[in-house]
Amino acid sequence: MFLKLFFLLLSISTLWGIDIDENTSGMDILSQSYIYVDKKHTTKTRDILDHEFKRSYKNSVGLGFVDMYSLWIKFRLKNTEDKTITKIIEYDNQETEDIYFYNGLSTTLDGMFHMHKSRYSINPIFKIKLGPHEERTYYIKAHSRISTLIAKLVIWNEHDFKFHDQKQKLYLFIFFSIIITLLLYNFMIYVFTKDKAYMYYVIYLFGIVIFQAMYLGVAQLYFFSNLMTVEITKATFGYISILVVPIILFTREFLNTHNFPQIDKILGVYLYILPILVLLSYDNIVFNLNIIVVFIPLGITIIWSGFYALYKGEKQARFYIGGWTFVVVSLLLSVVKSMGLINLSNEFKYLNEIAFVLEGFFFSIALAHRINILSEEKDAVNQKLARFQRREQERLKELVDEKTLKLQQSLHEKDLLYQELNHRVKNNLQMILALIKLQISKTHVHQTKEELEVTKNRINSISTLYEKLNINNAEHNLSTFEYTQSVVQSFSPNFAKNIQVEYAIACDLNVDSLVYYGLILNELVTNAMKYAFEGLQTDEKHILIQLKKNEQHIVLTIADNGKGYQEKREGSLGLEIVNTLVTKQLFGTINIQSEQGTKIIIGWEEDE
Repeated sequence: MFLKLFFLLLSISTLWGIDIDENTSGMDILSQSYIYVDKKHTTKTRDILDHEFKRSYKNSVGLGFVDMYSLWIKFRLKNTEDKTITKIIEYDNQETEDIYFYNGLSTTLDGMFHMHKSRYSINPIFKIKLGPHEERTYYIKAHSRISTLIAKLVIWNEHDFKFHDQKQKLYLFIFFSIIITLLLYNFMIYVFTKDKAYMYYVIYLFGIVIFQAMYLGVAQLYFFSNLMTVEITKATFGYISILVVPIILFTREFLNTHNFPQIDKILGVYLYILPILVLLSYDNIVFNLNIIVVFIPLGITIIWSGFYALYKGEKQARFYIGGWTFVVVSLLLSVVKSMGLINLSNEFKYLNEIAFVLEGFFFSIALAHRINILSEEKDAVNQKLARFQRREQERLKELVDEKTLKLQQSLHEKDLLYQELNHRVKNNLQMILALIKLQISKTHVHQTKEELEVTKNRINSISTLYEKLNINNAEHNLSTFEYTQSVVQSFSPNFAKNIQVEYAIACDLNVDSLVYYGLILNELVTNAMKYAFEGLQTDEKHILIQLKKNEQHIVLTIADNGKGYQEKREGSLGLEIVNTLVTKQLFGTINIQSEQGTKIIIGWEEDE
């Protein structure tokens, strides 16, 4: 009775309604809502009318770690249809602990601490129903004592939301599959090399799995009960430290920071203070999670140590800088987001996941480079021993022969290890392709199948390049013509058989350019085969791939005699990838012409 009276009063308020209809889906409603921040977490439902709500104007509100705050959100929805409609309100933040949803008749409780068994989505959702031309005011109260308090509201159709949630889960599945594959791969490298740096790296990858599973809400949804979630959340700083401690240990081992006493001392101090902070921040005993600000100087120190080590001659530091820059920047952005300072989740939704994957590939390359450095050091020792042999050949001949034999055996072992590394890199690329093919066979959504097929082709272009590099055993022997044919033939059977592809490859590219060339070729030729001749009744279907070089200037032309370029496809992911690769990686230009078909001309400068 009280709730009905309460919402009757709300219905005569001056709140402007948000018009929705049967087709309204994926629309932000927080920017059109009103909010009130209860800084003492004491406001009751019956008292909420006494407080002034202010227009949000933002599609996301972040308050950071504020254990005594509550965020109230008020919005009014109006059904403009002549029939009853059902919608889903998505609270797009899985970390908020307590979320109360008031619809005028009842109260629904959800959040990270209150997941019910019937919930299937990553984020909390609330189902609403509005009769013909009905208007109703809704309230949401959000509170987090330990986790960050960030709110974002989106209204969906049921069908669209299920597709949105499934796509989000698919991305997370691919991410965790890649990270776990890298974990196993680096563990095997550690088994063969006994290099402690990669033991710490394996522990770090394990920390990524734990951290991201909690951060993304996967662990709470599939593995933990509400009681377990509460207890683990109290130790949030602890599982964050599981990620940070191996970073420090890896840095000290990989960069040999014992040669740089000041940096090594700073990193060592963090190893001692982190366990203390973990204890003092448990359940906000002394510190709340704003204490994660201590990771900001640590991140700066880690990046600086890489540059300093590179300056001091540690060659592997360049890979360290490349790999950790992605991760440290993404983690620092996560810290400032959690503190409510900025929120880049709309622009970079999967920033952490992309950074972790890129970092994983960087350090896989770093290991190969580390072995090359060892080989170079062995070669230098061989030359030194040869000079020593000439000076004291008579006196030390027997000793030199013995040492030379040992060095040759050691070099042979390193060569075997390098071959094993190449073999495992190839196998892991094939494993990723196999996982995607398996997902394609298990997926019944046609659009998802197509997106996964495109992803498979992109990875396959990199795998093809790597395989040909291994076969040729030297970069300058790799034929761009053969590589182009291999890439196109790998996906052309999926399209019409009567499309003629002409190759006019007049030069060979270096390996750095070939990586991006293969991805660009995959995207543009796939688009041509898929869309250029769609609906055309002609037997003359022709695609030209032309590559020529004038001094250092490379020109790639891909042309077809199809129906011409379609402006509505300008925002497609494939074209975005091509544009990013051309402008951001090759620092080149792209020109699209649509006269008697489509001609795409890409130019860039290639270093000698």
